[in-house]
Amino acid sequence: MYIKMKITNIKAISNFEFKIPLGQGLYALTGENACGKSTVISCASRTFYEAVPYSYFGIPVKDAKIEFEYNSKQRILGSSNGRWLNAEGNLGIVGFYEGSLIYGNRFKDVEFSRLRLLSSIKETDLLPASTFITENLGSILHDDKSYYSKMFVMKPEIQKQKNLLKQPYYYKSNSKLVNQLEMSTGENLLISILHSLEMKILKERYMDTPALMLLDEIELALHSSALRRLIYFLQELSKKDNLSILFSTHSIELIRSISPQNIFYLQKYADGSLKEINPCYPVYATRNLESSNYGHDFVIMVEDDLAKSIIERILREKRLLGNKRVLVIPVGGWTEVLRFAYDTIRSNLVLRTTKIIIILDRDIESHVNGFLKSNNMGFANKPNYLPIKSLEKYLLERLTVNIDLVLLQELNDYVFQNKSLSEIINKYLSNVKNGIYTDQEKIKNGKMLFEDLQNELRQVRKTPESISEIIVEHLFKMNNEQINELSVFLSTVLEPNSP
Repeated sequence: MYIKMKITNIKAISNFEFKIPLGQGLYALTGENACGKSTVISCASRTFYEAVPYSYFGIPVKDAKIEFEYNSKQRILGSSNGRWLNAEGNLGIVGFYEGSLIYGNRFKDVEFSRLRLLSSIKETDLLPASTFITENLGSILHDDKSYYSKMFVMKPEIQKQKNLLKQPYYYKSNSKLVNQLEMSTGENLLISILHSLEMKILKERYMDTPALMLLDEIELALHSSALRRLIYFLQELSKKDNLSILFSTHSIELIRSISPQNIFYLQKYADGSLKEINPCYPVYATRNLESSNYGHDFVIMVEDDLAKSIIERILREKRLLGNKRVLVIPVGGWTEVLRFAYDTIRSNLVLRTTKIIIILDRDIESHVNGFLKSNNMGFANKPNYLPIKSLEKYLLERLTVNIDLVLLQELNDYVFQNKSLSEIINKYLSNVKNGIYTDQEKIKNGKMLFEDLQNELRQVRKTPESISEIIVEHLFKMNNEQINELSVFLSTVLEPNSP
């Protein structure tokens, strides 16, 4: 479930389409500096945000436009003659947007002239802040829900009298009232988020469609420990109150806590074009190998969790880990693996003694040399190939073409225990036959079937890793010849005297 968004001529983005996720849970938007993360988040807020966008996007250039499509409804924010027009259409989406330090809500009424005004307020002008605000603010920032027990919010009539845009918060410290302008950036950020959650989302409880929560640059204001507690809080809240939470970030702490299927990496190219990479593994998004202080002897880069599971199983069963440190990391699609390996070597992200091994899915072998040549990449050790296809292509073949009844039954018994796998596959085949599914590339490479499987996995609170585990066990149980071929290769390259 998603909202289709098309951005045309907004800031540095000339043409970009993005599917705003609406599934319950947390989603991360990441990428290098100046790739357009904040612009995409701000554009996404126009699904529900009515404010005139000059302060966010400036004076529009020719043909500047943001278009949305959801459940046969459309919404358009267009421009004409250097002016933004009022948005047309309503998607029926409720949400909350907390922008960057510059454009966010955390510093409304922040003019210095307001400081004296807020400092003159007496306790009789205030009301006790809600338990939701005080306890969650204390828990996230200080791991102590009673830390802000003496917190207040300005009475509505006083706010109106003082001509303030928002109700400011206060807390009492050593008998002194600390007003919101005197609080830290982290306190302001969380008060803004918690207040909006309480007022706009928790009380409305739109249960049919998740409420959309958009957060930009939240890690700039929070310590890593507070960030971890915030993520846990948001994860629990998304389940309890049906929220779809999308945030832009560079933070390793944040990205580590999100599954690859929920990470969107914005790749900006030299010609200014923008591409979305999803799923994206944390290692690719952060350029962080999570190596120890002593590094690794071998880093094996693969495409997905299925490849990782197969290789790790071989390493254990063939006892290839003795006296050596080996790290197996899934990076994403084969082009991402090659780019990441090249960046790792060129930027010295690993020790000089570390040997990098690239293992890709065999079905793309004919495309690799052309890609390396066109991107001016080269490796001392050429890429090697996994003797099975990608997870998506493997499932497409074994479940719909050359059907493996044993594998189908195992997946049905241990993974798809709510709706049967046969029912899911039959519905998929019907949608393809009747033209309901029209993306031929996704049909051909198995991604369309995999999306259907993932939708069912979410319903039963499982992840794609549960499928990988069954496939790996099945391959080894059947004494697969291709697995034996890969075992011989790994035994050769991991020998102490191998070149």
